[in-house]
Amino acid sequence: MDEISQHPRLDFRFPGGRWFDGALAVALIAAAAIAVMTGGGSRPAAAPAGRPSAEAAPALLPSTVRPRIPQPSGQPGGMTILGSTAWISDWPASRIVGVDLTARRISRTLQVGDQQNQPVSMTSGAGSLWVLDFSGPLLRINPASGTVIRRFPIRDLGVDVAYGDGYIWMIADELDVDGGQEYLYKIDPSRDVVVKAAPVPGAGLACAASPGPHGIWIGCAGVDRITLINQDSLKPAQSLPVDSGGYIPQIVSGRDAVWVLTPSGLARADPVTGRITAIIHTGYTPSTMSAPALVMDSAGRLWITGSLLTVVMPGTLTAYPVARTPDLISAAADGPGIWLRTGSAVGRLQLDAPQAAGASADQRPLPGDGRRAIRQVRPGTVPTPVTSHDKSVT
Repeated sequence: MDEISQHPRLDFRFPGGRWFDGALAVALIAAAAIAVMTGGGSRPAAAPAGRPSAEAAPALLPSTVRPRIPQPSGQPGGMTILGSTAWISDWPASRIVGVDLTARRISRTLQVGDQQNQPVSMTSGAGSLWVLDFSGPLLRINPASGTVIRRFPIRDLGVDVAYGDGYIWMIADELDVDGGQEYLYKIDPSRDVVVKAAPVPGAGLACAASPGPHGIWIGCAGVDRITLINQDSLKPAQSLPVDSGGYIPQIVSGRDAVWVLTPSGLARADPVTGRITAIIHTGYTPSTMSAPALVMDSAGRLWITGSLLTVVMPGTLTAYPVARTPDLISAAADGPGIWLRTGSAVGRLQLDAPQAAGASADQRPLPGDGRRAIRQVRPGTVPTPVTSHDKSVT
């Protein structure tokens, strides 16, 4: 394959790299708390690495990465696609970089904060780019002009921002409420107003919002469950037990299934009953630059980022290794494709095998198909992994 070789990695909530945003938020919030108590600073600690797999490395699916677009920074940050532009956050430099994917060049660089107030989360929606700074505000940016067209102030610390069902969903941490309380904000981009705000029940230090057909799923670091929030009342409607492993669970929500990525594996759950129906072993391995992220493309493929990039095809319960990416920073879906940011370049990965490019439940299974391993579990329990394929990308 071109540009990217084939080896393993892990990521913290960021969808677009949303696990990383969560890890960053945890680190920054912790650093802020230490600074308040001691007057000093602290650098974020590295994410704990997964244990090496005892299995032999499996064969990688054939793939290519084209084009390879150079970009100046190899620093941590998320990525989101808006039209033909990939917007990349460079949190140490407090800036956002726009990469024209058609012209294959950097088209714009925006300064969005300072060295004490980096962008911790970013999303695209309603024709705009939305950037949340650590200590606020939430910025709405016109992607064509690069100008800030609206600022939404927050009381204390910004944690996460996401777009779904026509609304912007922001999580902020209000430190003066009984030692700290996460709040979920519903913003109407058609009127540029905050429609409603409500506390997130049982939240941890850092949380992430995942809008879906059934409501807004909230996952928090160190909290062994995810919570479904009603999008109208902003009250809890469902709870699902998961083993967070200290990370913010990565969540992708569909109409028939909710997928949750944690160090224990990739869990598939019924959003109506709240029951976990299967778990896929993923070979949980962090990259040097970020924690694992879960991304779904328009073809229904689930991509698990890390030093080993893996993919779960529709209709299967196996994570197939695609490429080794120890320097992978972030990833974002663009229709049926996925863009990877590795080191100092951005590239679009394409699966070359016809079945890998569009496998479905009624097609001939790929080698090692795990559909036979589906099993039901009792409510409130988490089964052991149903497959044990170790994947990675470089």
